[in-house]
Amino acid sequence: MAALKFVLILIIGDFIKHVMMYNPMLTYTLRFKKASVQPKSFGNLTIDQYKGTQFLNGNFTIPSTSTITKIVGIFYRCDSEGINCEYFQTWTFTDLCSKMNQENQVWSRWYGSIHPPLVCPFDKIHYQMINGTYDIGVVVALYPLVTDYQWRIIQKFYDNDTYISSIILELIYFGYRKKIKFIPKL
Repeated sequence: MAALKFVLILIIGDFIKHVMMYNPMLTYTLRFKKASVQPKSFGNLTIDQYKGTQFLNGNFTIPSTSTITKIVGIFYRCDSEGINCEYFQTWTFTDLCSKMNQENQVWSRWYGSIHPPLVCPFDKIHYQMINGTYDIGVVVALYPLVTDYQWRIIQKFYDNDTYISSIILELIYFGYRKKIKFIPKL
């Protein structure tokens, strides 16, 4: 009987050590594969990493003769290798001034990382993106299967119906279990 208790303690202890030390909820992170501005004369983006998190940084220019009045986001979902892509959906925004300042949206962190801040009317010519990313929690809440695919997103900017430029992103969301640090009470 004592040997059985000892074996159970070992099994339960091993279970706690290898399973309970991990958060049962997945933590999600975003990885950018590619990021570009088209045409290149309108700006550039770089993918930078800081403490395991990736961000986009760069500069872009809005021609002084143009005003952004419409943004069209086209989403393609690709297989896990990012090869076979299919059209997923399109978002079109024409009421940009009200959308830019909304909180807790997929685009809130993205447009919040632009300096000087995007304020209507868009009267600046040169902008800088500093540590741009998307709010992962909102994305996963809107579409829980987002982590099953790689994504190609094309953001097109228009002045009424005149095309200005695009930002093209290829990215992947993935989940991982985060190890919980065991801190014994003294």
